[in-house]
Amino acid sequence: LESKWSHQKDLDDFFVRIYQYHQKHGFFCIVLSEIFGLIQFIFIVSFTTLIVQCVDYPLLFRSTPFARNITNKIQINQVIQSPKQCLHHMHLITSLCLILSIIYWLYRLCRALYNLLSYFNIRAFYTQALDIKPNDLPNMTWHEVQQRLLIAQRTHHLCIHKSTLTELDIHNRLLRFKNYEVALVNKGILPPKLHLPIIGDIISFTSGFKFNLRLILFWGPYSPFDQRWHLRQEYKIHSQREALAR
Repeated sequence: LESKWSHQKDLDDFFVRIYQYHQKHGFFCIVLSEIFGLIQFIFIVSFTTLIVQCVDYPLLFRSTPFARNITNKIQINQVIQSPKQCLHHMHLITSLCLILSIIYWLYRLCRALYNLLSYFNIRAFYTQALDIKPNDLPNMTWHEVQQRLLIAQRTHHLCIHKSTLTELDIHNRLLRFKNYEVALVNKGILPPKLHLPIIGDIISFTSGFKFNLRLILFWGPYSPFDQRWHLRQEYKIHSQREALAR
């Protein structure tokens, strides 16, 4: 009999979320993490705008004749401008940065809501399919969760290609992107090196570089992989490889 967990369309993403749900200590911690992440971004943008745009630095450092004539101690409320004054004197670049920040925050909000809905589904899977209650999760290792996941495969048929799964099957799906990256480096297709004068070659595999690499290879609309894990058919044809490489 099929259950609502049977035949997962994107088993890679499903297993990754199961792993992250355990590593992030459950649904409540994930909710707090998403909320604090959104609040943190608002604080950083607001504080940066305040420092850059809303502080009267000539008055603070007494660099104008008017400020030098002030004999009393300058209070902080005199230095910080009101929101109306900040908006009135705001530079064009600052306004553009704020607009981009708002757009990015809305994107993060939508992504957070999507993640929470996905993890709520994972929470139900833990409770119903794996028989792991939220209070029991902190006391369980990933190995124990994985053993129950292997048992759940026999009951719920998460993967349609195999009747049973092994630990290696799960690890290969969890580390699929990393395995591709390691293979690219080992084959010399992607040498993560920079040549610096005097110093010579150094290994450079920054977070920004990895993000752009994954965007090109896995996430982008023109990436070789369909649905992030399945190689497109045209890339399997040997005669088209040279044309596709261009």
